[in-house]
Amino acid sequence: MRSLTRFGAVVGLSFALTRAVMAQPADTAKGPDTTTIRPGKSTQTAVLASLILPGLGQAYTENYWKIPLFTGTAAVSAVLFFQNNSEYSTASAEYDKAVSEGAGASTVNLLLRRREVFRDNRDMSAVVFLITYALAAVDAYVGAELYSFDTGQQLSLNVGPTPSQSLALSLRMTW
Repeated sequence: MRSLTRFGAVVGLSFALTRAVMAQPADTAKGPDTTTIRPGKSTQTAVLASLILPGLGQAYTENYWKIPLFTGTAAVSAVLFFQNNSEYSTASAEYDKAVSEGAGASTVNLLLRRREVFRDNRDMSAVVFLITYALAAVDAYVGAELYSFDTGQQLSLNVGPTPSQSLALSLRMTW
């Protein structure tokens, strides 16, 4: 139950931070014929924010749709880690008790396999958490580097019908 409370707190904090960042006024000075260059974002700030909380770097670089992906994956894997660690501890104690009491071989073997399943699940949850953490930081860095990159109308990629086919991928470049 405590892990669900932690999960709820992480999700709530994520949504609160997203709303706070989205509430900032957007730059609306861009006209249809003017080409303005957006100021860049600091890569160090983006990575640091992402290391504080996965998804926070994406909020800084204004990639809002990625926030639930990174925050949710990190939160779920953390909750699963703690649940599996708790189950592993319980299963390990049961196994040790069965070995010390001289239980049957089939019972000991069953408890050993149960303990190993929870250990493997715990370790996999930790790996997913670490990979998510690293990917969030790398994505925040790339998002900050490419923040001011603008192709405008010169480069477009479309998926849809063309005169010769019902569904096609088209790339258009003009200069």
